[in-house]
Amino acid sequence: MKAILLIPDHGSRFHLGETSLDDTSDLLHADTLFSALTTVYALAFDSGAQRFIGFVRSGKLRFSSGLYAVRSFSAAGPNGAWKLFFPKPLVNYPETCDARRLKKIRYVSGAVLKAMNVQWDGENCFTDFNVLDCPSVGGEFIFHRDELNDFGVSPDGLSFRHVVTAPKVKVHTTDDKDRLYHVTSVQFNDIQCGVSRLRGAYCVLLHSELLPEEEKELMVAFRILADEGVGGERSSGCGQFRTVEMTDIGLPEAPPDPSCHLVLSPVSPADDAEFQQMHRYELFVRGGGSAGLHADPETVRKQARFIREGAVSRRPIDGRLLDISPQKDERILRYGMNFSISLA
Repeated sequence: MKAILLIPDHGSRFHLGETSLDDTSDLLHADTLFSALTTVYALAFDSGAQRFIGFVRSGKLRFSSGLYAVRSFSAAGPNGAWKLFFPKPLVNYPETCDARRLKKIRYVSGAVLKAMNVQWDGENCFTDFNVLDCPSVGGEFIFHRDELNDFGVSPDGLSFRHVVTAPKVKVHTTDDKDRLYHVTSVQFNDIQCGVSRLRGAYCVLLHSELLPEEEKELMVAFRILADEGVGGERSSGCGQFRTVEMTDIGLPEAPPDPSCHLVLSPVSPADDAEFQQMHRYELFVRGGGSAGLHADPETVRKQARFIREGAVSRRPIDGRLLDISPQKDERILRYGMNFSISLA
């Protein structure tokens, strides 16, 4: 499958707002990407934002959230392909699993997802392969033991990304009250792993039916996005990527007639029939905040509940672009289209 790798520098930080400045998403959600790319199209191309929105609305372009990917490097260069991590499927796991460690695990590599050999009975994820015996990166990311050859040694206890909170001070204000505040962000750091280094990146999966010239335009938009930055606190240096690459990512093989699917983007079901197809899911709130640079400061975008990445559906659904405009004469859309892969 086609994918776009957004590769940050060592020490790069990203504030991907969740509820407030002192909280952040760790994934680069697809709706954040959609908003950023829409802005790039509006400012950089004569075709404007409606061209990009048309790609998405028509189904010519679907994309996942920015998932985590990791690659091993030595002094001689890259040691292997990028390893993609998926959100841990939101299903029941065997009672033999260590609940304390299972709770910490948030992402599994493609090789682990394949080795799990899920046998779906509507409720449980059964497997002869014990995921809790897998080596981990920072206790949250697990990979298959066969991948140790690429990574060098098990980097358990280390991680290529950290959630950090830093104090800040308001300087352009005459009010002494609440001048000190805190900002939480995701920071990427290369980690030493034997004779190699592990480097992390965000990986965006694409379902693309774009024409070659349209796909080339999309890549230009991503490269502009890498320079302009994504998320909040960009004036403080957050949100920028060093390199943008289009590549092919191998996904775990799916059975011929899959009965469940792993959701990889925030989803807003289009109707009750689509919502009924969701088997296991977690809801979270998206939206809110300022309606724009030139809007009334008191006007905020509407909030809406979305299904979080890692949910499991009985069949793929379409989802929708959700209108969160605070006023009828405005048009603010949030990406709630479904992007999923077959699980079992």
